[in-house]
Amino acid sequence: MSRDRFDDIPEAFRRAFEDANWNKEEENGGNGRPPFPPRRGGGNGRPFWQNRSFWIFTLIILLFVSFSWMVNTYTEWLWFRQLRYQSVWLKQWLIQVISFIISFALAAAILLANWHIARRRAVGATPSFNPNILQFSGIKWLINGAGLFLAFGFAGTGSAQWELFLRYFYRVTFGVVDPIFGKDISFYLFQLPVMDFLQGWLLSLFFVTLIGVIVIYAVNFLPDIQRGQWRPQNLPALRQHVALIAAVWLGLWAVGYGLDIYKLIYSSRGVVFGASYTDMNASIWALRTQALFMALMALAAVYNIFRADLRPAAAMGALWLVASLLLGGLYPGLLQRYAVEPNEIERERPYIEYNIEYTRLAFGLDKVETQPFGEIAALDAQDLAENEPVLQNIRLWDYRPLQATYKQLQALRTYYQFGEVDIDRYEIDGKQRQVMLAARELDKTNLPFTSWVNTNLEYTHGYGLVMNPVDKITNDGQPEFFIKDLPPRISIDMQIDRPEIYYGEMTNDQVFVSSGREEFNYPRGNENVYTSYVGEGGVPLDGFLKRLAFAIRLGDTNVLLSDEIDDGTRVQFHRQIVERVKQVTPFLELDGDPYIVVWNGRLVWMLDAYTMSSKFPYATPVDTAYGRLNYIRNAAKITVDAYDGNVTYYIADETDPIIQTYARAFPTLFKPLSEMPEGLQSHVRYPEDMFIIQMHQYLRYHMQDVRVFYNQEDKWQIPLEVFDTAKDPQPIEPYYVTMPLPGSDTPEYLLIQPFNPAEKANMIAWAAARNDPPHYGDLVVYELPKQELIFGPIQVEGRIDQEPDISQQFSLWDQRGSSIIRGNLLVIPINQSFLYVEPIYLQSETSALPELKRVIVASDTRIAMDTTLDGALAALLDASPSKITVEEGAEPAADGAVAVDATLEELIQSANAHFEAAEAAQKAGDWATYGEELDALQADLGKLMILSEQ
Repeated sequence: MSRDRFDDIPEAFRRAFEDANWNKEEENGGNGRPPFPPRRGGGNGRPFWQNRSFWIFTLIILLFVSFSWMVNTYTEWLWFRQLRYQSVWLKQWLIQVISFIISFALAAAILLANWHIARRRAVGATPSFNPNILQFSGIKWLINGAGLFLAFGFAGTGSAQWELFLRYFYRVTFGVVDPIFGKDISFYLFQLPVMDFLQGWLLSLFFVTLIGVIVIYAVNFLPDIQRGQWRPQNLPALRQHVALIAAVWLGLWAVGYGLDIYKLIYSSRGVVFGASYTDMNASIWALRTQALFMALMALAAVYNIFRADLRPAAAMGALWLVASLLLGGLYPGLLQRYAVEPNEIERERPYIEYNIEYTRLAFGLDKVETQPFGEIAALDAQDLAENEPVLQNIRLWDYRPLQATYKQLQALRTYYQFGEVDIDRYEIDGKQRQVMLAARELDKTNLPFTSWVNTNLEYTHGYGLVMNPVDKITNDGQPEFFIKDLPPRISIDMQIDRPEIYYGEMTNDQVFVSSGREEFNYPRGNENVYTSYVGEGGVPLDGFLKRLAFAIRLGDTNVLLSDEIDDGTRVQFHRQIVERVKQVTPFLELDGDPYIVVWNGRLVWMLDAYTMSSKFPYATPVDTAYGRLNYIRNAAKITVDAYDGNVTYYIADETDPIIQTYARAFPTLFKPLSEMPEGLQSHVRYPEDMFIIQMHQYLRYHMQDVRVFYNQEDKWQIPLEVFDTAKDPQPIEPYYVTMPLPGSDTPEYLLIQPFNPAEKANMIAWAAARNDPPHYGDLVVYELPKQELIFGPIQVEGRIDQEPDISQQFSLWDQRGSSIIRGNLLVIPINQSFLYVEPIYLQSETSALPELKRVIVASDTRIAMDTTLDGALAALLDASPSKITVEEGAEPAADGAVAVDATLEELIQSANAHFEAAEAAQKAGDWATYGEELDALQADLGKLMILSEQ
């Protein structure tokens, strides 16, 4: 080969071969020259990795790749500092970084140390007649690159578990131990998950290390492998190295069996969740035996470091396999079939008791107060008269059709939108009134004209809200508004000084406020009203560096070029309230229904936060919208100011060890609920999602007797209701009502859920979650007499469908092409009776505006329908001739008839007067007078019937 041909060989390839540990004397005829001559006309003779320019270039590449991360980190720091939560961010960031560094360093050290040792030892063990590929310097780079790449992946996995490490280091005890191993519950929630993760992480790391070591040793023996002549057992270096790593790997596997023993407490083998009789008398011994044989296999691997003998390891492996098949598979099955199943209730009795106790504890059902409801009485006028506050707060407006009504009547412009309609209570005219309300937010996708200035500087916020009482209807079937229009027109004693909504449920973009351009506030006729932001929300852009950082983060050069962005401008981002809160506290699970509160002239969002776990021992898990869990607490209440975006955290459940752990980790983050302003405390409510999860578990776990629970003799179910007549019935949702609990005279805000017996339609009980301080969070269940039939919601729905007048009206509407929407059927306890209320909405095919056309009410004996609630209640109580009674004190005639001491004309005048008085009382909501006038009217009608017979 000519010298010019050598010049065509790449420099890196040349250097690799020059560094190879070849026998140069033999290759070059004993002249000691390298196989390739040096390149002519250039090069300093050094490998490229020793070149300074190479490392400068590499550093530039790394800086370019990490530049985006640095910009995001810097801007996030500014955001947290503006919220005064920089210490919270810093601790989270440090834990993630430290977890990454430790994981990376450990993974890189184990991978690279073992692989480079394997390379050096393999080079020394390579026969002279085999190509020594591992001597190539490029192989070193390949090993380093692969090791660092894999270490980076392992480090990312470790860093992603920063919350596990956080809870581990700041854990607090529960003060309750599990019934099997005597460990505090904190061991299962905080310690065991970390141990389990580390065991799996190290097991994977050493497995990858082992595979790499074997591959490295095999590289120089490829010709032998191809010829089938490779005998790795004859290579001491390979045997010793593999045996050492295998010993560690098998030891970690044995540790895994030890951890699995504690995981028996999550077993689903038995009749209930948790360790069963078979688990504690068979499976646990199988795991112990498997752990023992696996540990012995690890020792056998250590033995092979000193002497090549696979027989001990093979023997232990065989014993492990037999133990797995017999003790882990066959024996538990036989024990379950022949010892447990014939005597299941007695064998499993203690474990069923554990499951009942710990499930009730995990879901807060152990604190449910159970009371008998008492004997059921017929609903009468006196009951309604005594519960006037209840009747004023019966929710006729279903949130689903009401949202469409809000959009049609109060959006006012195409670029406004309403989120989910919320339910809350306010003190109005000295009385607690339940209201529906929704915030009017900005939808920039429907702006008549979009430009960078419009979407970033001018249209920056929503405006105001809509509020209506739950029980008021206009003549055309629309809600009566307490708050409506732009600017807000308020008909009650309430003030809103800051109606602007810069932070909301549907606000997902960033804006620049306090800029040189005025912001659109709200429309007024053919003109617009403008404003300038004067709050503290957003990061001040008071320097070129900040503007540059946000221009890079947002990928928007206009941040630098716009003359209207100056040192007084603030950039607002993370404006969607759920995202905003999750940005500060990603470890809290947020309820899916934030609601807005009018407080102190401002609009404030209220969010519920949960602590959850799927690791609570013996607690039966449930699948929810938040994932599979078996422990939940409504641990925190969070407020977000709609104008400034300030986020404040309050601990709602100080007994929850998980929130206590987070409070230890972030001592400046949480405040006690008692420090929440009184005006906001009056709007705290028990979250529906939490209540639904608890009541789902309570369907079975109200049974505490083992035999009753085992046989599921008293299992309950959620009742069904009809919403869309074209669809199947759906489970009835919990609903808020204002009413006194039985035995109390003080109305309070409650969240109610009725129950049916399993596979039956009658009502068996109802539960209430109390919302008002000082009883917030208390759960009460009232069990109904089992010997009486109390109609369940779906039975009342059936009675409604069978009522001739109602059915005829529904058919008439249907023939006209209108859709009938049946709102929530509310079951409302009234003294010792029940009142059923269902609103009926009508929506034509040509209109998107549903109208509340009728209200149906029912008692245990009657059903009535009218255009208003008062009219329906009056019709419900109206007596039929069979129920007319004679006025008390009238003397009977000689033939048994009642003597009447008034003329026919006088009786007619008296009856008319009582009828008019009853109507006036009904319109005024004076149910006591209404009942008295009805009684007097019945007496007059009875006398008229007697006169007609005489």
